[in-house]
Amino acid sequence: MLLVNNTYIIKILTLIITGPCGIILNASIVAVHLSHWKNGVSFGECDQITLIKGITNVLLQCFLAFNGIINTFQLYKHFDKEFIFVSYTFFFFLTSLWVWLTAWLSICYCFKLCNISHRFFIILKKTVPRRITQLLLGTVMILGIIKIPIFWSLNINAKLNTSSTLTVPFFILETDIRYLSFAVAFVSLLQFGCCLPTLITSFCMGLSLMSLLRHVRRMKQNNSQSWSGKMKTHARACMAIFLLLALNLFFFLTVFISIILKFNIASYWDTFFFSIILASPSGQGFILLFGNSKLRHDLLKICL
Repeated sequence: MLLVNNTYIIKILTLIITGPCGIILNASIVAVHLSHWKNGVSFGECDQITLIKGITNVLLQCFLAFNGIINTFQLYKHFDKEFIFVSYTFFFFLTSLWVWLTAWLSICYCFKLCNISHRFFIILKKTVPRRITQLLLGTVMILGIIKIPIFWSLNINAKLNTSSTLTVPFFILETDIRYLSFAVAFVSLLQFGCCLPTLITSFCMGLSLMSLLRHVRRMKQNNSQSWSGKMKTHARACMAIFLLLALNLFFFLTVFISIILKFNIASYWDTFFFSIILASPSGQGFILLFGNSKLRHDLLKICL
């Protein structure tokens, strides 16, 4: 009984802290960019990505907070399986978009940092920043479309898995070969939504760090001990991308473990993973806001 009371208290405190913090941090990012848009300031490619990441984090934080309330107070009986099914789809859409936006941000920073003479890289460097709006819109549309196989790959007659951290329905795959084919397609598309952008982010991070290290080496050779303001900005950008990548990996690992192992809802492990998942949008908002000095400065100007 003491264990149950303690886990419930921790979960309630987590909801009270992470919900408002995540929404306020990410809404602040959105507010700064909307203020710029209202004043006629044109958005660069990184600004566009950060704005959409802020909106995505607000939606994800609201969803996780609502889902956390259902989980904590055992309100499953008030929702039918169709609602849980839609929630399942919405959750994986937002998390896939979460990872892809990090990938696009890392690509844009990589183009700013790296001076590679290869023809293909030069073409991408000239094309991607100019087409970032279309690329982001295409990413949202494609991620929405690839969720369609869920409806054929999973049995709509679902049982609620109430023993795990997330209110994720437990589906039984149909034995019909047609449903199995769609299941294989869904798994492949899910890998596209998560694994590919993680690899892209890691690759771009590697190129960006190599470029920074080369710059530091040149400074040492020239006996220069001062960093330019531009290089400091680039270094902070690399650190922000690295932290976002680490947070993405940690988040998906946490979700995967909590679903696969199906912890008892009153266990401390379940409570730990519950807290990590709810805090992830807040963590991303913190990284975006305090890893960008210009964004932080503009927010202070709005507040003051």
